[in-house]
Amino acid sequence: MEADRPPADDLERPPDGGADQASLTPTEAQLLEVLRGQPGRVFSRAELVALVMPDAVVLERMVDVHVMALRRKLAPLGRRIETVRKAGYRYAADAPPPTG
Repeated sequence: MEADRPPADDLERPPDGGADQASLTPTEAQLLEVLRGQPGRVFSRAELVALVMPDAVVLERMVDVHVMALRRKLAPLGRRIETVRKAGYRYAADAPPPTG
């Protein structure tokens, strides 16, 4: 590897450490846009289904699958998507401290 070239992983990831928007599915990208559009607001699963997948017939728990994928793809920034027990999900304006 050349000294002046970043590793291949760094080329695929934007400088802020988040996921490359191209690597997100359309549903994941729309879900992230909805959550980031109103930081701190708690969205119920039903609201997210209505906003992100309005024409699809899906179980509300499909939102959980998409959120899990988003958290994985966003790496450290994925911690900003918080689960609010018995309520839904919210995007935190400030990332919670790392665990461990």
